[in-house]
Amino acid sequence: MTRRINVAHAAALAAGALMVLSGCGGSGNAAATKTVGAQLLGEKLTDMVATVDKMGIVEWHGQMLTKSPDKGGKRILNLDARYSPSLGYSEISMDTVLDGNAQQIDYLVVNGRTFFNSEKWGPGANDCWADITDNEDYTWALPRELDPAWALTQGRAVSADGEDVNVSLGYKDVLAGLPKGLFKEVPTLPYDTEAAATIEPHGHLLEVGIDVAGMWSKLPKEQKATLDKRVGYWAMTMKESPNGSTIKPPVHVFDPKVTPPSQCKR
Repeated sequence: MTRRINVAHAAALAAGALMVLSGCGGSGNAAATKTVGAQLLGEKLTDMVATVDKMGIVEWHGQMLTKSPDKGGKRILNLDARYSPSLGYSEISMDTVLDGNAQQIDYLVVNGRTFFNSEKWGPGANDCWADITDNEDYTWALPRELDPAWALTQGRAVSADGEDVNVSLGYKDVLAGLPKGLFKEVPTLPYDTEAAATIEPHGHLLEVGIDVAGMWSKLPKEQKATLDKRVGYWAMTMKESPNGSTIKPPVHVFDPKVTPPSQCKR
């Protein structure tokens, strides 16, 4: 699946902005140089998206940290996932110690339905899944946007540092890409609120870091006080999965409230 992206739009905006700025007292050559720079910046981001487009199955890993890992951020939630761009299917494993309670859940998302498997059911129920599509208590750790490339396709290129690209992401795009249950109440924000992010290519792997807490910088102190201070920084990596097996629909679907997990295959 080739992703339809707004990178070209972002690059055009950046180029337009630089042309306007350089037109204020700048020479023609300077304006042309800055415009070319903006185009190259957009091309860097486009190349990264193309890298993800070439992946058969995208393996991604996401962590919610209290703050940037460079500043000693602590992990509060972890997602390990495989995503099929061609089918739109996802396998996601979540583990967390949020609120001091260790929790581990395996999710399978197929054709708009969400299923889960619990390690508490035992190895005999590995192929058994319960449909939890409308159960928010179980699906809280899932992002609304399951294609991990959202941070690239929705990014507005701002600047470059070597091969790294700094982008801005609209707050609605950020919230859609994060576990939905982390925000019981989403604060009212100006429509143009953005989060700063950095995308770093490392050969076959792409690394994304998003300053989630920075989105709240313009909120009144009283409103900031109501937000979960543990939700500070989203770190994510993407690479082609070495496990090329197809993500398949669940083999056995059962209702654990009716059927014991030990009998889920009957």
